[in-house]
Amino acid sequence: MNQEIYQWGNPYNPSLVFLHGLGSSGLAFGELATYLSEYHVISFDLPGHGYRPMLEEEEEYLPSHLIQIIEEIISANLKSKPFYLIGHSFGADLAIHYGAKYSHQLKGIVLLDGGYMSGKDLGVTLEKELKDVANFCKDVRFPSWEEFFNSEKEELSRWSKELKVASKAQVKEINGEIRLTLSQFTAQAMIKGINFQPVDQVVSMLKCPTLLLHATVPAELETKRKNCIQSLHTKIENLDVESIVGAGHDIFRDAPEIVAERLTFWCKSGMEAE
Repeated sequence: MNQEIYQWGNPYNPSLVFLHGLGSSGLAFGELATYLSEYHVISFDLPGHGYRPMLEEEEEYLPSHLIQIIEEIISANLKSKPFYLIGHSFGADLAIHYGAKYSHQLKGIVLLDGGYMSGKDLGVTLEKELKDVANFCKDVRFPSWEEFFNSEKEELSRWSKELKVASKAQVKEINGEIRLTLSQFTAQAMIKGINFQPVDQVVSMLKCPTLLLHATVPAELETKRKNCIQSLHTKIENLDVESIVGAGHDIFRDAPEIVAERLTFWCKSGMEAE
């Protein structure tokens, strides 16, 4: 399935476009798509992720440039069809940047535990973020595919063909080792980009309906979550917020059925209100 762009469901149904987070790929949403059979689900690999080649210049990873690439992909695949844009983590930040600039076909935005709480809000400096992601890119390595998949199975509470395909898209074999597809250059460039062009600069420009589905794990972040959500309410006029109880940051993997249910209800409510 090495194609960089992925689609599930009937293309004549309402379309949901998904943006993945840092280090992930468009295939991450394959399992969630099985719970969204009423929709046409489309996702794709961001540059330097999954099976899409990385960009050469650091400046090309600025959100303002990435959303141009996203717009080209969406336009080529959906033409003039209206759609909902759903982003997870870093993808949620990009969804906000996209919505602030390109609103002509956008019916609404869904933020999957992203777009509302930054490293700065958590008290993490840019220098620490860059150091941590460099160590992450360096340290993730497995001697065989079997050991890699066993590690993935241990991390998740279940296993399926969709999860296996999604896991495989995040890594590649280099000199006999299974390593991250995400390079240190790409990871650090994206982190620098979102720090240079933070969501705060554009979020008040969002005019479309927006839904935030947020995690509740770990519990010790709850006060910071509430503060950041309260701040987001002052910037987005048409904002709905719901918690996914018991789910961590990867809420669509922790609770795919619940996320799909909330997403479906919200989108249908918006369609009925039109």
